[in-house]
Amino acid sequence: MKKLGLIAGEGELPAVMARNASKKGLEVVVISVSEEIDPEVADIASGIHRVDLHDISRVREILRNEGISEVAMIGKVWRKETYRPSVEEAIEKMAHTEPDRADVSLLAAFVRDLRRAGISVANQLEYLGDAVPDAGILGHLEPSPAEWEDISFGFNKAKVISEAGVGQTVIVKNLSVVAVEAAEGTDEAISRAGRLARGCVVVKVAWQDQDKRFDIPTVGPDTIDVMRAAGARVLAVEAGRTIIVRREDTVAFADESQIPVVAVGEVDVFEHNDKRRRSVR
Repeated sequence: MKKLGLIAGEGELPAVMARNASKKGLEVVVISVSEEIDPEVADIASGIHRVDLHDISRVREILRNEGISEVAMIGKVWRKETYRPSVEEAIEKMAHTEPDRADVSLLAAFVRDLRRAGISVANQLEYLGDAVPDAGILGHLEPSPAEWEDISFGFNKAKVISEAGVGQTVIVKNLSVVAVEAAEGTDEAISRAGRLARGCVVVKVAWQDQDKRFDIPTVGPDTIDVMRAAGARVLAVEAGRTIIVRREDTVAFADESQIPVVAVGEVDVFEHNDKRRRSVR
């Protein structure tokens, strides 16, 4: 049986990926960079290895000893962990040729390091089933015309910050940016926006040149929970390029919370902007 190495961070996605990989007939060996391992992941895995971020170079050794030539990476790694002195030193050794230390650059350096060792990194979407939505309204609620305006505005602004490598999420209200995600992560950015204004629209997009092997934008029930607490009114994600953890549960929770959830793409935003331009002539 072919083995798949699963480099797992926090959250529920490692279990989703492990389950789908197992259904495809693969033996899953987990390398966890998180303190805790999901019980479902532990049940599925034929082997589990724990690696601290400061010792990330051990991953190659583990894969070689396990006879693994392909890995998939999924799960949350908190940005604050990379600021520990021992981790910073390990990062500098691995990513010294990168132009910066943005998430995408660090992950690209890690992938390149694996490739030099003859190990390929799989497309995350290959093992995530229907967790990535196509364009459309995902629940029973639809944004108001004013909220669609904010979605379009926010999508364009989010693309600008993603292209700059800053973050993937903006929170807007009345065609004005309230908060921009940076190192603190999406949930903290939403909470920060809620302290400034209620009734915001949250827009999350992929990186400009999104590598489907890592760091695909993700939302889930926790996102809706944070939005409820912050008084946010709408969640818009980029269609075909965003993972929704426990999609049915997330959308049902959003409906219950009176929060419309939509998946949009650049074509949808362009068409909306075009209609708006024609309506004001």
